[in-house]
Amino acid sequence: MPTRAQPAVAQLTTTEAAVLALLAIEGERSGYELQKLVEHAIAHVWSPARSGLYAVLPRLAADGLAVARRESRARRPERRVYRIAPAGRRALAGWLETVEPGARDTFFVKLFVGGLTTPNVLLRHVEQFRSDTEASLARLRAIEPTNTGEGHDWFHRHVLRYGIERLELEAAWAARVQRALRRGPR
Repeated sequence: MPTRAQPAVAQLTTTEAAVLALLAIEGERSGYELQKLVEHAIAHVWSPARSGLYAVLPRLAADGLAVARRESRARRPERRVYRIAPAGRRALAGWLETVEPGARDTFFVKLFVGGLTTPNVLLRHVEQFRSDTEASLARLRAIEPTNTGEGHDWFHRHVLRYGIERLELEAAWAARVQRALRRGPR
C-alpha cells in the first residue's frame, strides 16, 4: 500500500502531472513562473485555476514528488521555487504510460508533453483518442437519421452537425498525428 510520501501513479491528477511535466521540461520554477508558462504555452489544452496551480505545488512537495526551497532576491520578497524530485519523475513516467479511455483533456496534456516519453507510448494514447472519437462519431451519426429537421429538431440539427463535423475533424487530425509519430520528427 503506498504511503503519503510514495503516491501511486493512479493518484496523480492531471494538474499534478502537468505541473510535474512542466518542472521536468523547464526546470526549477516558482508558482508565478509556472502560471506564466501555462498562459504562454499550454493554456490551449490545459489551464487550471490559478489557485489550483498554487495549491498543487506544496502538495507535490509534501508527497515527495517535488522539492521546494526558498529563494532570496535582492530588493524583492523571498519566493518559493520547486523542482521535480526523482519520485516525481517516476510517478510522471507512470502517468504518461497510462492510457485512459475517454480522458480527452488528459490525452491532450500527455501529447503536449510527449517529449518526456516515447513515440510508442504516444501512439497508444492517440489510438485510444481516435477510438473514443470514432465511437462518439458513430453515436452522433446514429442520431442523425432520427432528426426530422422540423420544430425543435431543426435547431437540434445544427448542434448535431457541429458535433459530427468536429469529431470528423478530430479523427482526421488523430490519423495525421499517428502517421507523424510513426515517421518521427523531421
